[in-house]
Amino acid sequence: MPRPYRIHLLYAGGTFGMLPGPQGLTPAPDLGSRLLPLLPDDWLQASGIDLEISECQPPLDSSAMNCSHWFRLAAQLRQLDPKTHACILIQGTDTLAWSASALHTLLPDLHCSLLLTAAMQPLAETGSDALSNLMHALQQAIELPRGSQGICFNRQLLPPTRTRKFHSQSHQAFHAVESAAEHSSGGVWPDIAPLSLTDLQHLAEHFKPCLLRLPIIPGMDDNWLAKHLDGLDGLILEGLGSGNTPHLPRFFHLLQQMHNSGKPVGLVSQCWQGGVTKDYESAVGLHQAGVISLGQMTPETAETRLTLLLALQYMGKISFSTLCDFWPDSI
Repeated sequence: MPRPYRIHLLYAGGTFGMLPGPQGLTPAPDLGSRLLPLLPDDWLQASGIDLEISECQPPLDSSAMNCSHWFRLAAQLRQLDPKTHACILIQGTDTLAWSASALHTLLPDLHCSLLLTAAMQPLAETGSDALSNLMHALQQAIELPRGSQGICFNRQLLPPTRTRKFHSQSHQAFHAVESAAEHSSGGVWPDIAPLSLTDLQHLAEHFKPCLLRLPIIPGMDDNWLAKHLDGLDGLILEGLGSGNTPHLPRFFHLLQQMHNSGKPVGLVSQCWQGGVTKDYESAVGLHQAGVISLGQMTPETAETRLTLLLALQYMGKISFSTLCDFWPDSI
């Protein structure tokens, strides 16, 4: 008989467990009672899986999730039984890439594997991908080395910091973005102790950074931009091509002021592959203003890394200069 694998299934919400409501699909509680009759008990037993299920209250549409939920989920995961072999987190697809990246960075020392999965169609619908995605995650949970992290979707195991949702309806909704660092641990990080359970709980309640992700588009109005970005704690720019921009002198001046006042500004590419370079004169204005090149980082990971670094700064664990050093993939 295979040795028993204690696997914890944590349901945070999302399409996976939704039910029809008066205005469309809506998150619904009590997933366990609907899911367990569909799981092949003989397969679970033959695989040595001891499955336990818990739910976040209330379950959320993933579009409602924010950094408070990342910290709250991380705190819950820290409190799992030390004998847990793996945790499978079910949430919605819209912000799955953010959650995977954030939890990977927050919990580098998690005692069990962490696999995230979701569905494009609810479990109760004919043709749903929910059960298939979960079964794949369960299989990966017992095959992967303990401590592994990733996204299980459409029979793919995807990296937690380099995955993006590229289709709003297809079951093949996620792809991994290639990069020179795709086989790394997800980038360097300040050499400090991981956030404690108390830290995570405090951040979930009290840390609310104001961030914006802004695509650069042709014809942007320089005067408007320079007047409408007050109050931000950080800004992520999506540059044209390899990180280029129109000539926007007032905007560049504002970015310089943000940097000088301790408000980080980073630059990613709107392209899925290739990332940011410094090859073109049209990017000079951004770099001279103190904008930080984030290389081949995905926008989702750019936001989660910035959020978590700002949290460390908020907790007094790092300085602004350290934040700027460690926001990119490598230093």
